[in-house]
Amino acid sequence: MEPVRTHRAKTVVEAARLHRARDRRERGLTLVEGPELLADVIAAGGVAREVFALRPGPGEIGVDEQALRRLAGTKTPRGPVAVVEIPEERLDPSRNLLVAVGVSDPGNVGTMIRTAAAFGWGFAYTEGTADPWSPKTIRSGGAGQFQTPVSRVHGVEALGEWVTVATVVRGGTAPEDVPARPVAVLIGEEAHGLPEDLAAACDFQVTIETPGPTESLNAAVAAGIVVYAFSRGSGEASDPV
Repeated sequence: MEPVRTHRAKTVVEAARLHRARDRRERGLTLVEGPELLADVIAAGGVAREVFALRPGPGEIGVDEQALRRLAGTKTPRGPVAVVEIPEERLDPSRNLLVAVGVSDPGNVGTMIRTAAAFGWGFAYTEGTADPWSPKTIRSGGAGQFQTPVSRVHGVEALGEWVTVATVVRGGTAPEDVPARPVAVLIGEEAHGLPEDLAAACDFQVTIETPGPTESLNAAVAAGIVVYAFSRGSGEASDPV
């Protein structure tokens, strides 16, 4: 049997460095934690380089509890933890596109990716958005990053193959009144929304009408509502998800 690795073992230290965005970018690798999530990543075509587990199976690397905590980055880790290749980022112009603009919370970004994947949309993100490939974002995304095209973009000019739609708190049209497809729907941070110049540069602006007193919606919630509205209008959401 191979020896059990501790938190100081070179393989563990190298893998744990993938909690840093710079290391993920340079090495093209990230970490995936938990049996169900890892199974979903593999089912979607993800490639696991190394798998660390307390009770390793064939081909897995045995670690102690302290090493597993270091790899997982959570207080109560669920093994196994796998080093997984980050897919090449790309976009599919035939799909509608959900675009996160400066959405800094990994949980929100992951939920947005999961929503995009569920409805067959692609996902794009701008500078200032939480890294879609961080372990926390992947947990929130439920492996959606591996199930739909994902790519970084630089402004509206990079979205020339889509009808661009800005989400704004007030003054916009209803999603169902946007006639053209495919659309690229831009979602900003809840606290600040989209920059005014960016919203103005889009082809359309849409507003989610809310009769209650709440002034704004969480970014991921707003994204889910708008994606559903556009998908329903095009027939994409005719089947239960």
